[in-house]
Amino acid sequence: MTTPEWRIAQLRTPLRKRPLGEVRLDLPAVTPAEPADEAPEGLSLVEFRQRYSVEPAGRRARIAAAYLITGFSDPRVRIKELSGVTAEPTTELIVSELPHGCGWLAGDPLGVTAAPRTGEVQATLWVPQDQAELSGVNRFDTTILRPAWHRRRLHAGIGPIPFSVALPHERTRRPLPLPRPVSNRKPAVRLCMAADTSSYRRFTTSEAARTQERLVAVLAEARRAAGIPEPEVDLQPSGDGQFAILPTGLDETVVIPRLVEGVRTALATVNADLSDRARLRLRVALHRGHVAPGVNGWVGAVTVAVHRLLDCAPLRNRLERDRSADFALIVSDVLFGDVIAAAGGRLDPAAFEPVDAVLPDKDFAERAWVHTPRS
Repeated sequence: MTTPEWRIAQLRTPLRKRPLGEVRLDLPAVTPAEPADEAPEGLSLVEFRQRYSVEPAGRRARIAAAYLITGFSDPRVRIKELSGVTAEPTTELIVSELPHGCGWLAGDPLGVTAAPRTGEVQATLWVPQDQAELSGVNRFDTTILRPAWHRRRLHAGIGPIPFSVALPHERTRRPLPLPRPVSNRKPAVRLCMAADTSSYRRFTTSEAARTQERLVAVLAEARRAAGIPEPEVDLQPSGDGQFAILPTGLDETVVIPRLVEGVRTALATVNADLSDRARLRLRVALHRGHVAPGVNGWVGAVTVAVHRLLDCAPLRNRLERDRSADFALIVSDVLFGDVIAAAGGRLDPAAFEPVDAVLPDKDFAERAWVHTPRS
């Protein structure tokens, strides 16, 4: 709520002892505003209004120009729009955005036409949501003419005059945007595949970039060899690894053997011309379970379990012991029972070794099966 005579100050100039008039400033009024577009992070929209009235000293004196400047204490305050009105509808307020503030000019400091003595300035502001008050300072400058001065101009002003007004509690706050899920797929039971590059830390930056390219190409070629439609695969890259949610409706007894063979063949092709240092060696894990897309990745117990299998010591040790193998594979117990043992000889169950994948610090323990495919 405004106070009609919040502050009255005398217009002075350093060259004259007597005041040249006075200015009356109302306390600024701040009301909530509804944003028409998306608000900047942490800011809300308000309407700022302030009335002023200028009264020059002397019966025949007139105001040639009036200039109100408002500076805001918080540098986070942003100007969205400036406007204003005067007592004379034909007189336009000229608005300007200033560093940490704004200004409104009525009249012409070099002209001879009288400017309106009263007006209301307006601003639409973005203000910080964590602040309870809007504070700043007002300055007011005028150009005054009087016939006795033979149209000599005198410039007088007041300020700075500090102000502080409460921001409305009900001002519109920008709701946090709802992140979109990583995929538009529906929740379902799906085959999951995780892969990780062995000894990735040994690479320089340029070597790591080339290794990532080889990793992506090998896994894409393996899926192609398995007959998996790439557009139906949901990928979650992780630099030295990749997590893939494979499509629903796959015949796992056909796809998994082809997928394993595809990885083996693609790695053999890529590594054929590489040195031991550049050679790409992988750990690969397969699991199956119910998954759903979340806003920061896939969710579901299987998404965690397949990565625990990938990180378990038996798989790491197998790849470390067998330096001739390009990759080591681990499959969950459920996949081994449902698929490997029933695959009709496409993958020899006897080539798989049962292991206990235990990660005590992750509260994880599962029976799984490890295999190092041979050429």
